[in-house]
Amino acid sequence: MRETAGKLNRTWLAIIALLMILAGMVGILLSSGLAGSLAESLGLGISPVDPNGQVFPVAPGEALNTPLAAIIVAVGAVLVGLLALAWLSAQVPKRHQGDTFRLHGKQGSDGYTLCEPRVLASAIESETEALLGVASASAILRGSANEPELNLDIKMDDRAKVQDVIESVHRQIAPNLETALEVPLRKVAILLNVTRRPSSDKTAVI
Repeated sequence: MRETAGKLNRTWLAIIALLMILAGMVGILLSSGLAGSLAESLGLGISPVDPNGQVFPVAPGEALNTPLAAIIVAVGAVLVGLLALAWLSAQVPKRHQGDTFRLHGKQGSDGYTLCEPRVLASAIESETEALLGVASASAILRGSANEPELNLDIKMDDRAKVQDVIESVHRQIAPNLETALEVPLRKVAILLNVTRRPSSDKTAVI
């Protein structure tokens, strides 16, 4: 199972929404004339432009018809393009294993054991592939030794029963991992795909 940029997208959407709300509030204050009264009451010394006054010293078309304006527009376009590419690259799902697990003894004074998540994931994959109807499995462990998370990507034989595979994972695979880590799993995520490739079992279905 792959990690997506959901949190990043939600964060940026919240920031953009907040900026749009602030821009709308400023627009309402300026259009209603309340901006001048508010600035005067706060002692900011800012006086909004009169509706009949000139906003720009020169026409916008003339201001843009200069070499400096062309350079600014080009630099801005490059920055926007780089930001767009960075955002697109963040959308590509990534497979991230967790950091090295530090397994402590019960007393905490017996030292600790370092265990690579990939080692545990390999054992989980082998155990999952031994289940009836499972053609292949890919496991990823995330989180920490105190709050581990298991993500399983399982390819099932088209003869297998989805509910049986899910129950086997929760009844057998997950408890065995919790026993090895001596802590409960914080989350178990299962992605199921059906494949025409037969599983390794030789059981005939009649």
